[in-house]
Amino acid sequence: MNLNPVKQYADVINGVIHIQLPKNFDAKRVELTIVPLDDEPAPLSNFQRFLLDSPEMSDDEYAAIEEKRRHLQQWK
Repeated sequence: MNLNPVKQYADVINGVIHIQLPKNFDAKRVELTIVPLDDEPAPLSNFQRFLLDSPEMSDDEYAAIEEKRRHLQQWK
């Protein structure tokens, strides 16, 4: 039996929702939780804004840091 939950978004058309389950979903009974979605995205949290405003690291910078880590690990 497939015990993995299925999460999907559906449009409500004339008060009806159609859900297509995966072929390997063979449960005989399920629990549905209907949550309305706003069309507007939720405002960003302070932490999300902090992450988006943080500087980015290039692949070359990352490779240089990894090389330094490998060099320092030899000292153990």
